[in-house]
Amino acid sequence: MVDKIKTVAKYIVNILAIVNALLVGILPIWNINGDQITDTIAVVIAVLSTYLLGNKVVATKKSDK
Repeated sequence: MVDKIKTVAKYIVNILAIVNALLVGILPIWNINGDQITDTIAVVIAVLSTYLLGNKVVATKKSDK
């Protein structure tokens, strides 16, 4: 179950990173201020990345014992 959550989190991080990059590039062309949208996506990416990194550290520490 944890592996499935990690896999889904990785896909979500990648998808959000792509969407965020597209928005950062396209919104200024359309004269739309999307700062709040891109900032929110960045926060979600940061939270998920922290979760994934924390799991990796825990797994590494368990395997070192």
